[in-house]
Amino acid sequence: MALGETTAQLQCVQQGGPFKVVHVPKPPLAPDEVLIRQRVIAFNLVDVKQRDLGIGISHWPRVLGIEGAGVIEAVGSSVRDLEPGDEVAGWHGSGAHEIIWGGAFQERVAVATHFLAKKPKNINLEEAASLPIAFVTAVCTIVDSLKIPLPFLPKVISTEGQVPSSVLILGGSSTVGAAAIQLLRRAYPSLPILATSSAKHHARLVDLGATHVVDYKSSTVVADIAALSPGAAGVDLIIDCVSAGASQTDICDVLDPAGSKRYAAVLTGVPVPVPEGVDHMVTGALSMFDMKGGKEIIPSLTKLVEEGTYKVPLPVRVVGHGLEELPNVLDEVKTVSGEKVVLTL
Repeated sequence: MALGETTAQLQCVQQGGPFKVVHVPKPPLAPDEVLIRQRVIAFNLVDVKQRDLGIGISHWPRVLGIEGAGVIEAVGSSVRDLEPGDEVAGWHGSGAHEIIWGGAFQERVAVATHFLAKKPKNINLEEAASLPIAFVTAVCTIVDSLKIPLPFLPKVISTEGQVPSSVLILGGSSTVGAAAIQLLRRAYPSLPILATSSAKHHARLVDLGATHVVDYKSSTVVADIAALSPGAAGVDLIIDCVSAGASQTDICDVLDPAGSKRYAAVLTGVPVPVPEGVDHMVTGALSMFDMKGGKEIIPSLTKLVEEGTYKVPLPVRVVGHGLEELPNVLDEVKTVSGEKVVLTL
């Protein structure tokens, strides 16, 4: 096998590790796929959960990683809107489809175009790599689970169109929380949006569109949120981006008894109990496959970022370089706060 026909990938040998770098043939392309030379790998908590717990993994070894960015080297026969040399970011991951070597932890990856967005011209490739997963998760939670329309995404359609009177976002300084804040603010300029985070992130969340931000470490966090809600009556619904309700078990006390009493928990692998009478739903990015216009979500990022409608949710920090270094820095994602961590190739 000639060296030029191979590419390097970081395989997780078995549940729990270890990892090893292996050279394999370059992946073939389906008609709707492009071959990406990875330049940036963005870390997500699901990466360590797949490594440690085997979530969503049918067999080992496996190439993990669900998010990245790079340069297109080749395109499939039916691809018309992308070409070699384009910089793209996308959902590259082993959770996105059943291709064995579909993960982001490799030099080259074949990805269908509906998982990709061209890099916006006004941000760098590291920032672009941080966008897709948080964006699609937030859109799916808002539009598909909560049936809240986002009019600036006209192709992504909510079947019911129910606008809340107020929203509480738990984990506002997570990438999904920061995405949801600005999506809701862009759609509804006067909507009361409350959020929780540590105090050092309050100013950024207000800049993204939060009306009020409460310190989640406060011993009076439930009372603080209730006091800041419209008329101090409580909030209409809750979006829990970090399974906060698993430890703050009285958080549903902030729901307005006269409101919709909906609780949307982003899937993290940690169950969130809610009281009887609360409409509990588990949300996540996978619902994009069943949504009307779901395949338009990630490609829409390019225009939204370039026109200023959507900002990079969190500052991006590079924590390492090269596939060999990745196993040594992957656990950074477990303790990061108010940042997105990435690795360059």
